[in-house]
Amino acid sequence: MLDNSEHEFDDYAREEILQALLLRLLAGNDLDQLCDDADLPQLTHDDGTPVTVTCARFYRDAGVLTLDRGVWLELSDGSVLALTVTIARRPHHEVTLRRG
Repeated sequence: MLDNSEHEFDDYAREEILQALLLRLLAGNDLDQLCDDADLPQLTHDDGTPVTVTCARFYRDAGVLTLDRGVWLELSDGSVLALTVTIARRPHHEVTLRRG
């Protein structure tokens, strides 16, 4: 069972944790390296330089008007992406949070 006195997570722990992981992964690494690691093609500008993440924020910090959890990404090519994290099905049994 989740114990709110021990951590900052609430009933949305799964969404909060995955949202934080997405933000850390996408803001802390170069997209070209992530694409290489996943064996995917790289996004590049016309001059051949890699497209980068210029800004990555939680929805709440980006001012996105939603109750959903997610990550707002702004890329160097001018595109903006919104990655929403929602629960499609709740677990069948209780889970706990453990600090690593």
